Amino acid sequence: LEDILQIFEAAVKAGAERLVIADTVGFLRPLSMRYLISHVKDGLSQKFGKEIPLSVHCHNDFGLATANTLAAVEEGVSYVHTCVAGFGERAGLAPMEEVVLALELLYDIDTGLDLKKLYRLGQLVEKSFALPIQYHKPIIGENAFSYEMDEHVHGMLAHPLIYEPFPPEIIERETTFYIGKQSGRHLVENRLASAGIKATQGQIDEIVRRIKNLQESQDKGGTQMTFYQIKKLMRDLRKGLTEEEFWKIVEQVTKQKPKISLKPETEKLLEASKQ
Repeated sequence: LEDILQIFEAAVKAGAERLVIADTVGFLRPLSMRYLISHVKDGLSQKFGKEIPLSVHCHNDFGLATANTLAAVEEGVSYVHTCVAGFGERAGLAPMEEVVLALELLYDIDTGLDLKKLYRLGQLVEKSFALPIQYHKPIIGENAFSYEMDEHVHGMLAHPLIYEPFPPEIIERETTFYIGKQSGRHLVENRLASAGIKATQGQIDEIVRRIKNLQESQDKGGTQMTFYQIKKLMRDLRKGLTEEEFWKIVEQVTKQKPKISLKPETEKLLEASKQ
């Protein structure tokens, strides 16, 4: 900690107006973050007789980026680094939408952002990066406000706050109920009533049974194959240049061949590219 303070003190003396505390490998815990921030703040205040603005940059390697960012805010950090959906190197950074909603709704801090645009922003980033947002991602994931299990549907129909921490309309989303193998009579009863259909309990039970049977009888082989094809495509999009593409550029620029052993197929492709 003393080494960190010395570096920060030198930075302030050199003219730095804001200092960044970076948990680059994402291994801090919230309590550790609070201790670190407190120590740095007190040390700088004693040295310079005033508070030096701090910011925090938390990686998500242990899934603690949001928690650590909020812990830093609790200790007085005024600036936080985030990324939409947490996209970033390795496991990413603190997701902007999580930090923003937590600050607004849990800490009553006005971030100045338009919350209604958070979900649309996530969709735009997903499309621009050609990188799907995790299905169960909090706040902007497609499943964040979706229900199928009968007990959850029952609770939601009775009172949404039983299972939703905030109204999805805040971010221009809506609650979705899926009819599937985990559905039960409550959703069926609700849908029938909304359509003006009266049914006996026996008929409702039969509808539920047929829904489950239909779902369980469907062939999942095609769906799984499509999933793996999409997954492979995403890997191909993310892996960057091939070996032959890289060494071709190197040879074009330096007029030199690599003095390392290349895979036979790479050598063949490099030779073919010259013809």
